[in-house]
Amino acid sequence: FVNHHEGWNELCNDYLRRCISSVMGTEMVLYKEKLNLKPPGGSGFAPHLDTPSLRIALGETGPQTFVTVMVAIDDMTSKNGCLRVHKGNWSEDNHCPLVPPQEDGNPDAGGRAGAIPQDVAELMDFEDILCRGGDIVAFNGYAPHRSSVNLSPFPRRAVFLTYNPKSEGDCHDQYYARMEKLRDDWRRNVGLANRVISADEQAELDALATIPSI
Repeated sequence: FVNHHEGWNELCNDYLRRCISSVMGTEMVLYKEKLNLKPPGGSGFAPHLDTPSLRIALGETGPQTFVTVMVAIDDMTSKNGCLRVHKGNWSEDNHCPLVPPQEDGNPDAGGRAGAIPQDVAELMDFEDILCRGGDIVAFNGYAPHRSSVNLSPFPRRAVFLTYNPKSEGDCHDQYYARMEKLRDDWRRNVGLANRVISADEQAELDALATIPSI
């Protein structure tokens, strides 16, 4: 959505980009952005790593190193399904076991890479990352993370931004174009050639209007 919203474009491609570049010690560029809206009763997301799935779109020709920056829009608590992370010195050479993606699977579901096996996740120590609205959290693409159901009576919103070193390419628009092609190819393969906005996608579009002005 940063290409269509001046305020978020400025925040993500200027201020936050400069912040994460300072932390990483190298110039970073935005690769992907996502609004995470969790309404009351909304489910959490399963344990996973980011880097394996982020590499799917562009393969070896695209960026290989990723850092996720989460911006809490609302307070994030244990009750409303905050981000949970298994802390550690995680890297490409030191990461947990993963579930192989399904060949020709849905690129947004079974065809994604990075899922952590349930038996492995059950032995991991995921810590709640409690945040106030406006807080920023950063973690690398091999940090195991998940969230739980929102048990509060209020929605919980957060924006997740993925950055990569500029030296590995500025591929934001290329990533989205490639992912759309992968999704279209999968739809055709399963007989869903006509593009239909999913309930989750519509919820994200609707939620954009609820984010405070910046």
